Amino acid sequence: MLQEIIDELSQYTDVPPEQINEDSNLIDDLELNSFDVLTIVADFEDQYGISIPDEQIMEFHTVRDVEEFLEKNK
Repeated sequence: MLQEIIDELSQYTDVPPEQINEDSNLIDDLELNSFDVLTIVADFEDQYGISIPDEQIMEFHTVRDVEEFLEKNK
């Protein structure tokens, strides 16, 4: 799961995939903007056939946050 998330995130950031880990902050470390995050969330919703509530998206700060949510809800 982690590698799938890293692969997806690496499409939207200039940070090399090998430098992305569970503790990487989506905004501070990966320099993603809110549009990038929404696009990534939409990709995960399509990929896993789930719906991610807006309130939950606001709680995604690190790669680990995304990973934990997807593992519980996919």
